[in-house]
Amino acid sequence: MLREILPEEAIAAVENERALLERVHVFVDEFEPGGPDAARVRELIDHLEDMFLLVVVGEVKAGKSSFINALLRSDVCPEGPLPLTDRVHVLAYGEADSESMLDDHVSRRTVPVESLRRMNIVDTPGTNSPLRRHQEITESFLPRADIVFFVTSIDCPLTQTELQLLGDIRKRWRKEIACVLAKTDIRSEKDQAVVLEYLRHSFQEHLGFEPTLLPVSSVMAREAHEENDAAKLEASGFAAVERYVIENLSESQRLALKLRSPLGAVLDVLGRLDATASSQTQILHRDFAGWNSIREQVDFAGTSLKERAERQLSPIHVAFENLEARGRRFLRETIRVTNLRLFADAGRFRAAFETEVLRGAGEEIERKIDDSARWLSEQTKELWERSLSHFNETVSLAKYREEIAAGAGPRFEQTRDETLVRIRENAKSNLATWSVENECLRIRQLASRSLTRVLGTEVLAAGLGAAALAALVPTGLGLFVAAGVALSGFFILPARRQRAVEGFEKGVRETRNAVLVAVREAVSDEADRAAAAVLDAFAPFHDFYEGKKRSLAGVRERVGELKDEVSAFRAELG
Repeated sequence: MLREILPEEAIAAVENERALLERVHVFVDEFEPGGPDAARVRELIDHLEDMFLLVVVGEVKAGKSSFINALLRSDVCPEGPLPLTDRVHVLAYGEADSESMLDDHVSRRTVPVESLRRMNIVDTPGTNSPLRRHQEITESFLPRADIVFFVTSIDCPLTQTELQLLGDIRKRWRKEIACVLAKTDIRSEKDQAVVLEYLRHSFQEHLGFEPTLLPVSSVMAREAHEENDAAKLEASGFAAVERYVIENLSESQRLALKLRSPLGAVLDVLGRLDATASSQTQILHRDFAGWNSIREQVDFAGTSLKERAERQLSPIHVAFENLEARGRRFLRETIRVTNLRLFADAGRFRAAFETEVLRGAGEEIERKIDDSARWLSEQTKELWERSLSHFNETVSLAKYREEIAAGAGPRFEQTRDETLVRIRENAKSNLATWSVENECLRIRQLASRSLTRVLGTEVLAAGLGAAALAALVPTGLGLFVAAGVALSGFFILPARRQRAVEGFEKGVRETRNAVLVAVREAVSDEADRAAAAVLDAFAPFHDFYEGKKRSLAGVRERVGELKDEVSAFRAELG
């Protein structure tokens, strides 16, 4: 273990880093409990005190195993014409040769090689392998690397897939990279120079840095070891590799790299978490735009209902106008000298008035009022249906499925889906229990209560007390019958016909106005109530949006703080 060979001050640095990584782990696990990023940070913490890991990567048949064998001066890795490495092999020092499995894809092999006392060397499956799983195994292990030796063959140097892998190693995981150019013995010195220049240029252009370049021939190094030929070892390039490992990877340098390595991986985790929070925020903004459009639609629908309701009141107007015309004609024809007997007999006069003037006018007006109430009820139901349809179109479960899969995270997707399903089911349940008849009755009762108020304050206030009004206009009484009390005054006819006609017309107008005011108020109140009910049904999404938006803003702020803390700690390590 690393702790066993570290001085006391170095142990303190390890403990400080452990405490920092623990804070990051708690935060990441809170954001996505049990997620892969939390597991990755946990793994980094668990391996913080492992020996320094020099990880060798490269494409299939690039010469990785041959390079490791030549570096260790021992045939510890199998070599052959086919891919032989199907797992990660951690090579460590041991008095005897033994092997054990650390997990399904990582084995630990101990060999009595002195250079492994200072570090562990890791052989990985080849990337760009016909077996996709090989590359996945390699990529899953790379965040644990303290330094990466990238092996590329001189006969096919730095392919596009190699550049992609290097981009992850350098930019995503922020690892130190040394580039090994293998199989130099198959090309002339001139060709070697051209390829080395190509590598320098490509690394600078695509990755933004110039790596340590180590051209080697494993075949020549093996011969040099067998022949104990120092000049040949120098010519093979492995003398330079050994000097690099001993001099550039001194104890202090290895410790700095060891401590910096997890921090680079953690910065990648935090960057991805920030990108996830950003993706979720963008989805929420789009969802909220859909919610806003629903709110605007509902507000417009409520205003439109009130405006269109005026056309529904027109038949009530006409019914009252017909009543007024019949009454005017009756009175002018009845109040004559020749009809004084009829005029003097109140009972006969009332019967004649009801026959000639009313003739079912009350029932007709009641039907017109019912028609208006039914129309409003149906319009309200359509508002629910349109709003639900619009919600499904603008804030649907699948609308941003690809974006969610690309980075918003499964927990966010689940929470969002649950909220949307709950809203949708509540709205559908409301529609399923909707009854036009019940809504019609409720609207008429609303109009009746409004009429009671109008009659009480405007028409009958002068002649009827509150108790009398309550007795005449109980809740649920026919609107025309209730309003008809305003006509009662014309039955006590004055002597002059003109005054009688004017009194009747005044009574009809007051009755008509009272009914129309009552229906208008009922329509307005119902339109407002319907709009509020629809918005209330979708309000849980607004609450979800506001709460999640605040939460994500807090997440991104905390990510920024942790990134600053990790970067500062990493900078102190040099």
